[in-house]
Amino acid sequence: MERKKEKLLRKIHMKDYTNSLEKILEDKQFSVDTKNLLLSMVYKIENSYKDYEKTKVQVCDKGEFLDKIIDIIKNDCSEITVTNDEIDENEKYEIQKAQGKIVALGNELTLLKSILAIGEEKVSLTEEESILEESISYFLNSASLMSQAEVIRDFNGWSWDISAKDIENNVINIMFQVLVYLLEYDFINSWANNTSQLADYLMLTHENLKENFGEQRAKEIVKILCKIAIEEKSKQSEEELEKWKRVKEETKLESERLENKVKYLEDITEEKKKTTKEIERIDKLLNNQELLREEYDERNSKLQNKDKIFSVRQLANRLEVERQEHVNEIKKYNDLLDPKGYVKRKDEITRKFEFLNSLELESNSKQLKTVCELCTLFLECFKIKIMKSAIRQDAIKYIYELRYFRFLKYDENTSLKDIAELNEVFEETIGVLYEKARALNAIEDVTKDEIVNYEIIRKIFDSKMIDLNNMIIETKVEEGKLFIEYYDTSILENRIELYSDKTIKLNKKTKLFV
Repeated sequence: MERKKEKLLRKIHMKDYTNSLEKILEDKQFSVDTKNLLLSMVYKIENSYKDYEKTKVQVCDKGEFLDKIIDIIKNDCSEITVTNDEIDENEKYEIQKAQGKIVALGNELTLLKSILAIGEEKVSLTEEESILEESISYFLNSASLMSQAEVIRDFNGWSWDISAKDIENNVINIMFQVLVYLLEYDFINSWANNTSQLADYLMLTHENLKENFGEQRAKEIVKILCKIAIEEKSKQSEEELEKWKRVKEETKLESERLENKVKYLEDITEEKKKTTKEIERIDKLLNNQELLREEYDERNSKLQNKDKIFSVRQLANRLEVERQEHVNEIKKYNDLLDPKGYVKRKDEITRKFEFLNSLELESNSKQLKTVCELCTLFLECFKIKIMKSAIRQDAIKYIYELRYFRFLKYDENTSLKDIAELNEVFEETIGVLYEKARALNAIEDVTKDEIVNYEIIRKIFDSKMIDLNNMIIETKVEEGKLFIEYYDTSILENRIELYSDKTIKLNKKTKLFV
């Protein structure tokens, strides 16, 4: 509700963003070329945003986006340098976040990406999920940047032309759009911007998916999210790659240990005894000032000056923490010694190892299998959303969203709609949406023939016409052949020949949406 109020207020109080930026630039020591490029960038965003929003649906309000960009320039950018020289063979911009410095190639798209990058937030996860923090942060920041830069990457104010070569990572982009269309933009944007450092967004993602689409689908989608995030971050970071190799090896060893139940439980019992003795030792130290002083002297003798323990009292506090950690370990050992606890742990490690074993950490493959699994899951969930829709506006919204999703790039030359393995599930989803849209009186029939009508309407999901409200479908007979023409108001976009072995009565001219 608050978000709707904000949008309404923005429309009432129209803001001159160019003028706002000019005032900020007056106080910045940027070159004239840099200032002009920044103003040109804002102009392009304003000019393209309406088409971007219409096509994609799940985006933030234009004013909110421009306010964000201008705020980053004002507060986070102390120096912006544009150049026509290659900065790095793999990069088109460089940022020094702490210093607020940007060096970028002299075009609006690269400049926008660099500004978004310098404004990125580190995503925080819970302690239990902390091993995923680097991977999830990389995923959300990369995906959010690609998604927002799209406004001038693929739109120019009059057409939707996907610049595949400027999409840095198609797999991350697909995964991100799946989350946006299933969980809505506001939730994903809050996560990407780390709006609440107390919220467990990964758990909330699972719970939201579970509530709307079932537990099994929720588990599978979150698992694929983690898989993609880990794999893609590991390709960029040797440290992250080695970490996951190490985790995989440690998990494999524990899995092997768990296979010999008797030996495993004997080892746990022995570890429990050692930990119990350590707790007893700490208790003696805490209850005897002389022993505590000896411990203090012994520990400090082994430490460098910068690491030395400040006082005996500080050591006592540290020992209390260590004691609690050991108590927690004892609880863990007790759980493992319980028959149910052992079975639970074995199942957890088996699932964990299966997941780690599925990671393609050093592969440069395009991950076709993962993409197909993800898209199939998404379309199953999307069908559930469609079937729950009760108003025509939702049906129309889903037409735009499904159309956009089909055009997402798998690689530079292939869209998702072109992948043979996805044809059947796409057709099923289109069929469900077609029937729902008709039931809600969202679309007009071109003919009373059910099969032919579907074939004609179905083509809208292959159309790159920005505003489908402008689509007019005309039928023509030429030399005994029947043609269907799709117009963007009065401009012909597509023409197909319709083959039929029977006479069909068609409306001469039909507007797509009722």
